[in-house]
Amino acid sequence: MAMVSTSSASKPFEEAVTLTGFGLFNLYTLLVTGGCLMCVIIETMSAMFIIPAAQCDLQLSLEEKGILYSISFFGVVSSSHLWGFLADTRGRKMVVLVSLVLSCAVSLVGSQVSATWLFIALRFLNGFLIGGSSAIIYAYAGEFHDNKYRPKVVSWIATFVALGNVFLPGMAWLILPLEITPKSWRILMIVYSLPSLLFAILAWFLPESPKYLLTQGKNEEALTILKKMFSLNTGKKSDEYPVASILSFEGSSVHHEKNERWLRSMWEQTIPLFKITYLTKTLMVSYLHFAIFLTSSSVIMWYPQILNSMSEYGKIVPQEEVTICKSILYEEEINDIDAISSNSTIIKSLVDSNPKMCNDIINEEVFLVTMLVGASFGVCYICIGTFINITGTRRLLLGFVIITTISGICAQFLSGYTYILIALGIFLLVSPTIGIVNAVIVDLYPTEIRGMALAVSLMFGRLGAMAGSNITGPLMYNVCDYMLYIFAAIHVLVIIVIYLLPSKKSTFKEEISGRHDSAPIKGIDYYYDVNTYVWAIRIHAAALFHQDIFCREDFRG
Repeated sequence: MAMVSTSSASKPFEEAVTLTGFGLFNLYTLLVTGGCLMCVIIETMSAMFIIPAAQCDLQLSLEEKGILYSISFFGVVSSSHLWGFLADTRGRKMVVLVSLVLSCAVSLVGSQVSATWLFIALRFLNGFLIGGSSAIIYAYAGEFHDNKYRPKVVSWIATFVALGNVFLPGMAWLILPLEITPKSWRILMIVYSLPSLLFAILAWFLPESPKYLLTQGKNEEALTILKKMFSLNTGKKSDEYPVASILSFEGSSVHHEKNERWLRSMWEQTIPLFKITYLTKTLMVSYLHFAIFLTSSSVIMWYPQILNSMSEYGKIVPQEEVTICKSILYEEEINDIDAISSNSTIIKSLVDSNPKMCNDIINEEVFLVTMLVGASFGVCYICIGTFINITGTRRLLLGFVIITTISGICAQFLSGYTYILIALGIFLLVSPTIGIVNAVIVDLYPTEIRGMALAVSLMFGRLGAMAGSNITGPLMYNVCDYMLYIFAAIHVLVIIVIYLLPSKKSTFKEEISGRHDSAPIKGIDYYYDVNTYVWAIRIHAAALFHQDIFCREDFRG
């Protein structure tokens, strides 16, 4: 068995980081970066519980609720280029710290305001700020690891998405039922902001990415960090680290001049995606992200309100008679006394006995169901990572989309609270397929533009999330009988696009082989297939602009 030389010498970065081992430092990095991703989920998705609970206090209209459900996504999209540029010019750690601390501060201020317009503005600013962590957290974590552990670590970090989706309803379940002053939803906003502060403190103790420092010509600082990693992981003195210096990176065909204007830099990195060679691919994968984000965000953001309406309607009719649209109609009529017609006798008698027109109470069963959905996302990530090698990315993606589409159609015409609950829950499992789409993108594009391809398509995904969160309210209250059929039609087009995707793969195998003088690598096929998924499973890493260092170097070895 070949042994790695322990004599101090100049080493390439991959070998140098491998010699630091895997231990306490890496586990701490995993905890902190995963927690940062969880904070992104909490801040961008918190509206799903805050808005139903605050709608009476803030006197929110349907349009205002739609805006609030989507405004955080708009903030993330609008800031992703800026944060990516800052991450490449000022450092990964700085971006993470500033992003988390300022987003926490904005949430704390937002929890105390009463003016609707100011609340909306602060939620946009919060999304703008938290977009920093969303944009670069995978790159930051990945740059502390070698090729062996990098895909595993990125996969483990992605599971914190599921933890965030469990944390949201869990805290809401504890706090919203409380009759306290100030209002419980304001306390919940404060609680939702605290993880950002906590993980900012923990991130303070992480060093800057050694890989980033190398690209800035700070080889000695990078070596010092690797020595500390070695010491923490092995328990040995840093002087025993068997690397005297680190070889600088070679150039790349896609790069940024130090003094180049950042807008021009972004343009030059983006434009190759829209040339003839890649235009069709770019349009297809952008639609996949747009459509899946649109349908999944449409339902998940309004999910607690839908379930709450069904639960309330189930109190006046038998459970087996509950449907989505009847429940929505019931809520609309009970909140608008002018809408009560002569044949709405049940609703009229209920309103007469309860003059409170606005309902801001969320049924506790909603919290439990939403927690289970969040946990099911984690199970899906594990299953996708397990079976993607067996089925292939396209077949697995098709299977998920077909099953979830059928479930959505069933939820539209089914009667019975429990059946609808299950059908809608299965429909929401389309959300983890965003990771599979990312794996398809990794498969389709060469190394030099792969990162920007992910960034651009994910940007369209965020636009889809914004659109979906805004249109769902009007769809529910105006054409409820067709809402899920419309989403199913969007999914049918997704299925067609998946079938039409080109099958040509990128030259990743050749790139790795080229790095080792074309020598065969044991297990390379397995590594390639799994790595394309676990590296790319970035369901909420909004737009990974300017991560060309991570994208190029990490896939070359």
